[in-house]
Amino acid sequence: MQHRLRDVTLLLARLVVGVTFVLHAYQKFVLNGISGVSAGFEQMGIPLPGIAAWFTALVELLGGLALIVGVLLPVAGVLLAAVMLGALVTAHLSSGFFATDGGFEYVLVLAATSLALGFSGSKYTLQGLFQNRGTESRRETVDA
Repeated sequence: MQHRLRDVTLLLARLVVGVTFVLHAYQKFVLNGISGVSAGFEQMGIPLPGIAAWFTALVELLGGLALIVGVLLPVAGVLLAAVMLGALVTAHLSSGFFATDGGFEYVLVLAATSLALGFSGSKYTLQGLFQNRGTESRRETVDA
């Protein structure tokens, strides 16, 4: 029972954090546009702002989707954490801790959560689904 509850809570966390990142990517691609994000990155002094804007938006989109469906979780976790730590250093560190003041509280939580989810295996992933089907097929073959 405890393992099932752990897997369900990890799934819930992956869905919430994954959707959050997908919506951040949507904001960058659709609402602000990559050119707007690039201009904002340039104002912050981020090197190669055009490339950084595309990289950030793509990592948020693909990493968020990876969390949602449960594929390449360690890669997604590390890349998402790296993007959030980049945001922490370049945009939020000078504003202190609290998000209400523009601080790094939120991006730090997203970075840590991304890493934790990336390295916390769960039964309820796309990979887990295929592994379970393979195990069931082998059991059926052995039982027959």
